[in-house]
Amino acid sequence: MPPDFVANLRPRAVRPLNRFLEANRRLSHRFDPRMESAPAFYRHYDDLVGQAVAALRPGSAVVDLGGGRECPFAEQVDRSNGTRIVAVDISGEELRANKDVDEKVVADVAAGLPFSDREITLLVSRTLLEHVRDVPAAVANIGRVTQPGGRTIHLVPCRSSLFAVAARIVPWRIAKRLVHFLLPASRGVVEFEPFYDCCEPQVLERLFRQAGFDRVRVEVCWAQADYFYAFFPAFLLVWAYQALLRRLGVRRLAAYAIVDGVRSEDAYAARPGSEARSLEASTT
Repeated sequence: MPPDFVANLRPRAVRPLNRFLEANRRLSHRFDPRMESAPAFYRHYDDLVGQAVAALRPGSAVVDLGGGRECPFAEQVDRSNGTRIVAVDISGEELRANKDVDEKVVADVAAGLPFSDREITLLVSRTLLEHVRDVPAAVANIGRVTQPGGRTIHLVPCRSSLFAVAARIVPWRIAKRLVHFLLPASRGVVEFEPFYDCCEPQVLERLFRQAGFDRVRVEVCWAQADYFYAFFPAFLLVWAYQALLRRLGVRRLAAYAIVDGVRSEDAYAARPGSEARSLEASTT
């Protein structure tokens, strides 16, 4: 299929196709109350971050990794007591639009984070790690900057989900166009190429423990049928597939994971000579 296939479809062909897809979406949505929901899992992540924000002490430092254009939890943070929010993103253009945070820093989490050892109280990311080429390095950097007793929470689409397998097989330019066409609401959300390096529940848990997080909880969800709303027969097959995986508890084939870890109080005692060090980064 040529890369511009969807964009170049003639209007006469698009209109009947859109009607067909919309009819399929209506059928698929009738099953929503009966199925595990990816949006509900996202809301669960938001609730966890909200709880962590509510427990912050005065003067805390909060990092929103992949902060981009907005910080969804910014209004929940009491910044009158000295707590600050720092958005970190690899794209300066995205950060320039962010009016929610106190500081904006351009940095690649896999290359390094521009904070001292043990500086950060809470570090979170929402669908970021799947876009990182070297997740072990990223997690090690997260561990370095998180203070003892500090917390980190990450929502991660998983490598073995059907949509992740498809994204690695189909050239990204074509895959993105198809997703935008079949799921119009994905525009502005599904934009950057994913790599899914180490994005598996058991691997993520191991990496965070190795980085010094002694209390690590990984929750999973198998919901992925929403990617197939536009073609009801495929939606039904995937719906049955994810229901079976959930019943059997096959975590390795989960669609999403939430990693929630607390930094060990004595993690740095096991690393003599670990001193504060900063990395240069651009500040927007």
